[in-house]
Amino acid sequence: MSTETRHFVVTQEGAVREFTAEQAAMIAAGADRLPEFADRRVRYLQVTFDAEYESEIKVRTAGAAIQFDGSGRMTEAAPPAESETFTRFEHETCVQWALRELAPAELLRH
Repeated sequence: MSTETRHFVVTQEGAVREFTAEQAAMIAAGADRLPEFADRRVRYLQVTFDAEYESEIKVRTAGAAIQFDGSGRMTEAAPPAESETFTRFEHETCVQWALRELAPAELLRH
């Protein structure tokens, strides 16, 4: 069984940015900063998937709102407020992007 986790930040403007597991860990530990998110609160979506069989993929997602200080260091991660929830489109976009290398393109089209 193969388990992978992908990390995404979604801004209030709808921009989506993916981070590697290493980048996400460094940001969460305060060892890396993101100046472009200084003094901002953005949404974070973690997409984990298990490919147990060729015909079955299990996908789990978890969301949070993350706050950055003036230098772009993460200061807080909390459940998103009602106004910060992911739209269906944002959620599906992140899931499909996370699965892009695993599934044939035909499976990812709506």
